[in-house]
Order: sequence, then structure tokens, then C-alpha cells
Amino acid sequence: MLPLRPETVCLWLLLVLPVVAAAQEQAAAEPEPSPQESLMRGAFLQPPFICDALADPATYADGTMASMRQLVAGKRYWYFRTEVDLQTQFPVSARTRENVRELVTLLSRRGIQLVVMLQPTRGLMHADELIQPWRGRYPLSAVRDAYLRKAETLRAQGVRVADMEPVLRSDHAREYFFRRDHHWTPYGAEVSARQVARVMLADPGIEALPRMAFETRPDILLRKLGTLNVAVSQVCGNAYGYQWVRGSVTVPAEGAASADALFGEVSVPSIALVGTSNSDNRDDRYKNYNFHGFLQQFLGRDVVNLAMTGGGATGALEDFLYSPSYAAGQFRYLIWELPVNYALGEPEVWRQLLPAAAGGCADRPRLARGAATLPVPGQDQRVEVLANAGKQRQQTAGQGSLILDLTFSHSALKDFYVLAYYDDGQREKVRIRRPGRLDTGRFTLRLDPPGNGSHLLSVLLQPKQPLATPLTVESALCDY
Repeated sequence: MLPLRPETVCLWLLLVLPVVAAAQEQAAAEPEPSPQESLMRGAFLQPPFICDALADPATYADGTMASMRQLVAGKRYWYFRTEVDLQTQFPVSARTRENVRELVTLLSRRGIQLVVMLQPTRGLMHADELIQPWRGRYPLSAVRDAYLRKAETLRAQGVRVADMEPVLRSDHAREYFFRRDHHWTPYGAEVSARQVARVMLADPGIEALPRMAFETRPDILLRKLGTLNVAVSQVCGNAYGYQWVRGSVTVPAEGAASADALFGEVSVPSIALVGTSNSDNRDDRYKNYNFHGFLQQFLGRDVVNLAMTGGGATGALEDFLYSPSYAAGQFRYLIWELPVNYALGEPEVWRQLLPAAAGGCADRPRLARGAATLPVPGQDQRVEVLANAGKQRQQTAGQGSLILDLTFSHSALKDFYVLAYYDDGQREKVRIRRPGRLDTGRFTLRLDPPGNGSHLLSVLLQPKQPLATPLTVESALCDY
């Protein structure tokens, strides 16, 4: 080995020392988290953080993985779903705008104002946690504009929409969403509830509702393994541990009472909340994010929580519209926690929601009635539940849409077809999939005759699931 000459050593030092200094500077700028901080963030995953199977479309073909398409790793401790969390457009079709406007009108006839909390995506709130190539592909400014356009579109239909622009544009000391889960954190629920309260308190009508004082206290540490984390574990055999976040609980302030209660009367809540598992008060305390409680604190009013886990965007709303309290005219405000990525474009969903909001056939003259029993197991058997023929036949041609109002003896039937036959040889066949947690035997559907001269003859049900016990069905038909 030849000895190095002094000038060679000097040249080598001039080249290497700046690189070493830069590496040391970068390390100083990104200090390693303490063991306790790593534990709180769930730092149990060992590299690699993802596997090749996550990029395979076949991984997301069916089952629970279908909603995870496509999982990618972000910065340390983060996962994202490219098709949901990183969605860039939130279109509202002309038909959806009409449906929302009609819903607002039907609610207003009962004295109810619709308030929407349009929940942003994880990408909108945490784009800084993305890494390349996804960080470069995600146009944050354009996505923010798309969110604001959807909010403005809903306002144009008469909806009171919480102003989330300050939340979207602000820096946050805490995280709005969990790092490996699709739910918001208690902090995300808190800042969202504050914006809902602001838009509602700006309405003079809320002053007519009794006031009640609430206070929020720190609660247990929420441990969150995370739906995205579980999915990565199933596919890659590798996972982070729990993320721990301090929870909150809201209770009536000590000695607090409404003005009515001071005079011996208990006021009935006039505000209802519907939404997803983000808003639900669940038995598992680790899955409660206290959106309901924060609403009560910031509004200074009692709120009834009807949110539903596993009901999608509209399951809880449907449950609310079938409730006796809605029929009785109890409420003045309806708060709808609605993730912005829900397009609300399914026509069969609106064909159920709108006649339910109209009260079904409860206050309308009946054109026809019927009764039938669906047998056990009944799967794929068609049973006529309403006939509009014979001496009692009523002319329905030229009257536009109709309401089919059914009452089931129990709520087990969730998956079925409705088939409506008309005298011109045409028919409607509508697939119904009700949320599993929807606990009501009431069902309404708007029938849309194929032609102006179509006269309804018969309605049949065809279950797509086996029935454990016979199901009796009482049916009514009325004008929409």
C-alpha cells in the first residue's frame, strides 16, 4: 500500500468534512424521539414499513381491504389510503343538489334547520406527513379549493355548513386525525364542534332553545391500534403498536340547570346529531372522541346523539327520519357529520330518505293497502305485498311519483329487492341494502313510474338473505 501524500490527505478532508457536517446538522434538526414519545406514537414497527403486496390491485379486490385501496406509508408512524385520504375532487352532481335541496325543504316544513359538519380528508389535514412520490402528486391547494366548493354548493341548497376554512389553513399543535386510523382524534372533534357551534349561534332562532352549561374534562388515554395499521399487518405481517391520545369527556356543569328545570319542568332537547362512528357514543370508551360532548359545551344546549357506527353517510339520518321524535316535531336543528369524500350520489338511497323525510303515508290519503308474510328462509322468493287491482283499484297513472310505505314485524330484513309492475308492461327493480344497525321496521321508497301513463298494478319483495323467522309486512301506497 502506497503512503498517502500530505496534499492528498488535505484534499480528502476538504471533500469529506462538509458531508459529515451536513449529516450531523440534519441529525441535530431531526432528533430521535425519547423512548416515552416513541411508545406513545406506537413505535414498534421494524423496517420495511410496507410490503410489495400493498401495491397489488388484487389485495383490494374484496372484503374489508376494498375500503383501504391503496395503502401507502407516510412519514414515521403514518399510513394513508390513496383513493380516500388523498382524494382530490369532491363533485356534487345536479341530481344530488336537487335531492339535498328537497331534503332541506322537507325538514324546514317541520321547523328543522339542517347543519352540516363537512369533515375534511386526512390528506387535507396532514399533507405534510406524506412522502414522495405521493407528496408531489397531492395538490393540496387545489384539493382545499375543491373542499370549499363543495361546502359552498351545499350552502346554495339551503344547508348551514360549518366554516372549516380556518381549520384547513391553520397550523395545529395536535393532530386532527389518528396516524393510522380513519377516525378523527378528540382534538379533531373539538375544533370541528367549535366551528359547528359558531354557525349555529349566528342563527337568531337558537336563542329560543333552553340554555344549559357543560364542561369538558380530560378522560382516559385512548389507545388506537388503527384500521389502516391492522390492514397493513394482515397483508405484510408487520405492524405498529397502539397510538395513545388523551381523551375528553363532557358533563353538565356542577349545579347547571336549564331555565325550564328551575321551574320544575324538564326541557326536551331540540338539537339532534347524526353521523358516522366519528360521532357515535360507543360502549367502548377507547372509541369515543367526544364530538357530541364538545357540541354541547360550545352550544350551551342539550344535544341528542343519534350517530351510527357502520351506517355509512346516511344510516343515522335514515334512523332519525323514522324516529317517533321526528314525527312528533321535537327538533329544531339537525347536525349532520358528513365526511367530504361521500358523494351522496346513490339514487336508491335518496328514494328512501326523501319519502321518509316527508313522513311516508302517515298524513296522506291511501291509494292502496296490503298485507303479506315472507316465509322462512324466504331467500330469493318473490312475495306480493301490495296489489292495486279489482274493485279497489285506484288510478295512479299521470300522478307522478308514489310513496310505498312498509311496516315490517321486525328489523332483520336488510337486503332485498322491491319490484313494482305497471300496466304498460314495464317494471322497476330496486336493490335495497339497509345498514345492519338500523333498528326499525319502517321502510319507505319513492316509486317512479317509467312513463306518465304507467298505472301501478303490483309490488313484490324478494329477500336476498335468509330469514330466521317469518316476517309480516303491512303496506300502504300514496301520492308523493
